[in-house]
Amino acid sequence: MMAMTQNGSMAVMLLAMLVATKATAADLPANSGRDDKIFALLDDNNDGRISREEFKNNQMLVFYVMDRNKDLALTRAETTLPADSFARLAGADGKIGPLEFLAVADAAFTQADTNHDDALDRQEFTILLQHVRNE
Repeated sequence: MMAMTQNGSMAVMLLAMLVATKATAADLPANSGRDDKIFALLDDNNDGRISREEFKNNQMLVFYVMDRNKDLALTRAETTLPADSFARLAGADGKIGPLEFLAVADAAFTQADTNHDDALDRQEFTILLQHVRNE
């Protein structure tokens, strides 16, 4: 159980760093190694796929890491989203709440799962990460 907790914490930190990093062409080799580590940490059962359940188990932790002031809402300053993207996601209060965040994460998973097997293989996960970085 301790190893699972350490892996979960490491996954959260790596995902939080990922969300805060935009990729450039020069970054691709460095991102590849980091992407492999993130994939391995999210793949709790080491079957070479990230199930929807494995993905969901970590998405709220990512929200809490991003929410630096711990008010259960993400402001534009707490994300790396462009202003127009943030505005689309934010509620009427100008913040992204936990439910809005979970809906976006779930939609991103569904969109990335191109073969509709309710899991992300490495290729689907890589495409998801590229989309997040370039959003």
